[in-house]
Amino acid sequence: MKFCELTIDEFDSFVKDEFSHYTQSRAHYTGREAMNMDVHLVGVKEGERILAACLLTGAASLKFFKYYYTHKGPVMDHHNKELVQFFYTHLTQYLKARKGLFVLVDPYMTRNYLDGDGNVTEEQPVDDVIQTMESLGYVHRGYPVGYSMDSQARYFSVLDLTAKTDDELLKEMEYKTRRNINKTIEMGVQLRDLADDEMDKFFSLYRMAEDKHDFSLFGLETFKRMKKMYGDNARVVMAYIDLNDYLSRLQEQLSAKRTEFEASNEELKQNPDFRKLKNKTAELEKAVHQIEKKIAETEELKQSDGDILELASAIYIFNNHELYYLSSGSNPKYNKFMGAYHMQWEMIKFANQLGLKRYNFYGVSGDFNEETSPDMGVIKFKKGFNAYIDEQIGDFIKPLNGPAYKIYQLMKRK
Repeated sequence: MKFCELTIDEFDSFVKDEFSHYTQSRAHYTGREAMNMDVHLVGVKEGERILAACLLTGAASLKFFKYYYTHKGPVMDHHNKELVQFFYTHLTQYLKARKGLFVLVDPYMTRNYLDGDGNVTEEQPVDDVIQTMESLGYVHRGYPVGYSMDSQARYFSVLDLTAKTDDELLKEMEYKTRRNINKTIEMGVQLRDLADDEMDKFFSLYRMAEDKHDFSLFGLETFKRMKKMYGDNARVVMAYIDLNDYLSRLQEQLSAKRTEFEASNEELKQNPDFRKLKNKTAELEKAVHQIEKKIAETEELKQSDGDILELASAIYIFNNHELYYLSSGSNPKYNKFMGAYHMQWEMIKFANQLGLKRYNFYGVSGDFNEETSPDMGVIKFKKGFNAYIDEQIGDFIKPLNGPAYKIYQLMKRK
């Protein structure tokens, strides 16, 4: 075996074939390189065969040092003890030669599969991996629950697309989710991609989510860079509704319902004592009034907010293995149009059309307790699509310069 730097083509070919995260990709490498950021491609080869590949990034720390990080890498069989020992031993030498202070690795590796309620359905072997990593000087940072600015989410909400038709996927969703998706179709909610010069539309809706959940992560420029970096493997989409189209649909519904009511009412006049017919006629009259009310409310909304309502928006990235739902936002004023449901459904179909195996709704806190969970609404929303939970193994950290790392820790505590 030989530890070496990989060419971009070698790296790209390997991660396309081996299950890997979108951050371990050609686009991520070339994007960071274009911004003159410190980025490395390393791996292990046996002859011409690649056994491991890893994209690493570096950033300045303590003025004279760098800390290194591999987001959801390296891509390799972590149960292959010989390979793990060889890769990480040589990685230490590689990074020490480049003034490494410490390295943080975050393998894309499942610890447990859980159902949507947080109950473990299948355990995956990870103890051997942790033991090998610790023997190499890596400290496993445990199994934290919740969100942290120091590490990635450990719990992903995932929909399995394997060998399923769109109809099968829809049928397997919870009744409420399926009903809401069908309602958006009936209302005429639509989805379109946003152009580069429309990113402010996405960001405006994203900020509404920040305000709702009281968090602040990224600025507009970060999302612009992300969209540019991942190019054809990124989509920024927006769910919207044209109120003129919606009004036309309502008028058609009203006309049909009025016809039903008038016919039922005429029949009732001929059979005034038929209780079942009386109830049916009353229900039809109620339905007519409800549609008339919707039309009046929509006319009023059109006058105040315009013809087109921007409901929800999100940025998605995909590779050969998964489509990832990363960041999103919606306008709570327009919740009744359920733009988020329509957006998810259209993108699930898109992922299925690409032949991907997983639709990754991305991170949840991992706290499934109704009383303590900071994101129970989000967890339930994703669960409704028949998503399961993929609990990750978590982070490992290794000091590369002991004395300097102790200083770093002391400074971090202040």
